[in-house]
Amino acid sequence: MIIRRGYNFKESLTFYIILVNLAFFVVQIFFPLFTDILSLTPSLALSGHYYQFVSYMFLHGGIMHIVLNMFVLAIFGFPLEQTLGRNRFLIVYMISGIGSAIFYILMMMLMMGEMGIGLLGASGAVFGVLAAYAFKYPRQWVYIFGLIPLPAAVLIIFLLIEETFLGVLSLQPGIANFGHVGGIITGLLIMSYWRLKEERKRIPKGFQFVWE
Repeated sequence: MIIRRGYNFKESLTFYIILVNLAFFVVQIFFPLFTDILSLTPSLALSGHYYQFVSYMFLHGGIMHIVLNMFVLAIFGFPLEQTLGRNRFLIVYMISGIGSAIFYILMMMLMMGEMGIGLLGASGAVFGVLAAYAFKYPRQWVYIFGLIPLPAAVLIIFLLIEETFLGVLSLQPGIANFGHVGGIITGLLIMSYWRLKEERKRIPKGFQFVWE
């Protein structure tokens, strides 16, 4: 983790996103109907219930689901937010979650001829944060299970290939692998756009390109 000294975790947006996810999970336990209403049902989301593209990413299917997502978000979210700033970090998180859902629906329609079953979880948004971190710090070492060191760029490439493979072969029923892929792709696209925008600002005004 790349975090400056004196960083106040409790003032970060990442901290509050984690709190909101935990609060939603508690409500899910006591009010199951809450999950039915706010999870993403593709047929409903595409017919006017657009809020589900956002609300679904704050719900989870079980204790391990939310623990793993919030653990990964804490590891990569705090340093990424410190680097990007709160506004850009929020854009990465939210748009990656939305992009994850859209990609999942598109792949289900392409491969199975249907829009897929309901979707819930912050995984797509978290994968987007991880992808953005890898884009920003490609050579930063990340320890898998606390033991296996990998450069962040290698890790995200591996995850992209792995999740695509698992999704195509449907090897993990009940897990939206294409949602993970969509989150990664969205996170990388956002960071690429910002990088390109920053590089264009460095080009002197009046400078022209010619084709060779």
